Amino acid sequence: ISFLKKLLTVLFIILTYGYGQTNVSGIFSSNTTWRLISSPYIVTGSVMVNEGVTLTIEAGVEVKFDAGTVLQINGELIAQSTDSDEITFTSNESSPTPGDWGRLTFSESSVDATFDGDGNYSSGSILKYCIVEYGKGVTMADATMFLYYSTLRYNDYKVIYATGSSGGTLKI
Repeated sequence: ISFLKKLLTVLFIILTYGYGQTNVSGIFSSNTTWRLISSPYIVTGSVMVNEGVTLTIEAGVEVKFDAGTVLQINGELIAQSTDSDEITFTSNESSPTPGDWGRLTFSESSVDATFDGDGNYSSGSILKYCIVEYGKGVTMADATMFLYYSTLRYNDYKVIYATGSSGGTLKI
């Protein structure tokens, strides 16, 4: 009976929340969470997270980008994972090559990372235990986010590109 109950619970979750690929594009104007159960997320058109809006990405989620698409953060990106269940930002090509997709871009209006008196992360945009690959890297346009235990590989152009001086602390 215990096995049957667990099986029915799993089926209920799958039928209620869906399972598998989720296509995303456009402007996000309300707080959104990308959940593992709906992964991978396929960015079919560029995504912009509006100012004042938070995009949270759960551990283990895979985000695949079609050619030329970007993820632009004008609000806040919380992508915190673990060393055993990384979040991956990658190409949607079957044989990926560097530069297949655009960039993760943090604009001047994005929520800067902040740190407590001991230098520990306390809030703001973060990529923790993430992989960014086969794109054009990460851009901070007069913005500061926290890049923590993450891997940037197989990218084209400038892998980490920071412009301006928002007065925040860039911490990698």
